[in-house]
Amino acid sequence: MVRTMVWWTVAAASAILSIFFLFVGISLCRAAYDLKNPYQFILTFFSSNFIILISAVILLGVILRMIGRLRQGSSPAAVDGPRLTPDSSNSDLRFRNPHDQPDS
Repeated sequence: MVRTMVWWTVAAASAILSIFFLFVGISLCRAAYDLKNPYQFILTFFSSNFIILISAVILLGVILRMIGRLRQGSSPAAVDGPRLTPDSSNSDLRFRNPHDQPDS
């Protein structure tokens, strides 16, 4: 329960921060057109587009993870994915998936 609340809190904080920086990038892009020096314009324009690109990708990733989490339901094992644990039967510490069937 606590792990789920922490996950949703981190996802919401990531979404809010990416939306904030998306608006910062858009306002910086609009401000670039008021610059008189062409070198400053180019640097500001491309940096603002880079900020917009990174913010949009982070926001898209957070939204897709939220949608995937809602579609999975409340099953924490399906959401968190398989955990790799050391296989104690072998001395070379190979990792195995605990959900796999044992070798016969």
